[in-house]
Amino acid sequence: MIQDPSVLHRIRHPAHLVFLLGGISGSAINFAMTIGLNLVAGVHPLVAFFLGTLANQLFHYVYYHLVFLNQERRMRNGPVARLAVYLTVALIASGLLWGLMKVGLPFVIGVCAALVILAVANVLFVRITSFTSATLAEVEYREMNETFYDDQTDTEKVNWFRAWFHRSRFKNLTKMVATHHKPGMRIADLGCGNVWWNENALDVVGVDINEKMLNYAKRQNRLTDYQVTTTLTRTGLADKAFDLVITSEVLEHLLDLDEVLTEVKRILKDDGQYLITVPWDFFMGPFFVLFNINCLYQGWVKGSKYHRLRCGHINHFTRPRLRRLLAKNGFEVQRMTVVNGMSLYAVAK
Repeated sequence: MIQDPSVLHRIRHPAHLVFLLGGISGSAINFAMTIGLNLVAGVHPLVAFFLGTLANQLFHYVYYHLVFLNQERRMRNGPVARLAVYLTVALIASGLLWGLMKVGLPFVIGVCAALVILAVANVLFVRITSFTSATLAEVEYREMNETFYDDQTDTEKVNWFRAWFHRSRFKNLTKMVATHHKPGMRIADLGCGNVWWNENALDVVGVDINEKMLNYAKRQNRLTDYQVTTTLTRTGLADKAFDLVITSEVLEHLLDLDEVLTEVKRILKDDGQYLITVPWDFFMGPFFVLFNINCLYQGWVKGSKYHRLRCGHINHFTRPRLRRLLAKNGFEVQRMTVVNGMSLYAVAK
C-alpha cells in the first residue's frame, strides 16, 4: 500500500548498471584476492578461493547498502544467519573450483570459470529473486482485471498446479473462517481482492485498493459492503466493529506492517479474532523455489510487470517471524499451522 510517493524513487541509479558494476567489482576483488593469496602468500588454492569468495560476499553487502538503497526489503536475515549464508556460498565456491581443477583446468582458468558460474548463479538465485517493490507492484495491482483471482483457479487460464494451489488456499481459508464464525458475527477482510473464499455468502466487509475487484465481489454476493482505500493503515471502518478480521496473503506485501496491525486492533472487537494467511517463505523452501520460478516465467517470458516485481513480496515469513511480528503488535497467537507445505495459517487475539 502506498505510504509515501517518494518511495518510487528508491533506486538511486539504474538497476542493471548497479548490478553490472557490483558483479564486476565483486568478481575482481575475488579474483585478485584469490590469486594474491595463492601466488604471493602461498595459501592453498581452495582456501584462497574460499577467502576470496567470502570477501566478495562482504563487498556485496556493503555495496548494495551504499549504492542500491532498497527501502522496501523487509525481514532481512540477522547477522548470524547472513554470515552462515556467506560461509556456505564460499564453501560451495571452493567445491566448484576443486571440481574444475579435478577435470584438468589450470588454477587461474579454473578460478575464472568458477567466477563466471557464480555470477550466473548470483543473477538467477539472488538478484532476480530478491528484486521486488511493493509500491511499483501496487501500481500494477490497482489496474488488474476484476476476475484475476478467479482466473488463478481456472485450469483453462493457468497451469494445473497454480489452479490447484490457489483453489486449495481459498478453500482452506473458507474452512478456517467457518471454524471461528458464528451467526451474527461481522467480518472485515483487508486486502480482500475479489473474496473468492466467501462461497457461503457470509456478512463480509471488504477493503482493497482495486475497486473493480470489490465491485465484482459484491455482485457475486461475496461482500455485503466495501471500502476503497489507498492504504490499509486507514480502512475507514468503525472502531471495535468486527468479530473477525482477515488478512489473507496480504502482510507479505506491506511496507507499514506495524501501522496496519494497529488498524486491525482498532477495528477488531476486544474478544474478536484475527485470521492470517501468509506464504511460508524461507530461503530455498518449497514456496520460495516455486514462486520464484513462476515469477521468472510470468515476468520475463509472459511479460507480466507484476510478476517481474515478484508480486510485491517484500516480507518473507517463517513461523518465528510471524509470531514475533504479532507479539510485537500486541497479538497473542492461538494457533499456527503450515498448509500444503507452502502457506502459514494463524489465528490470534
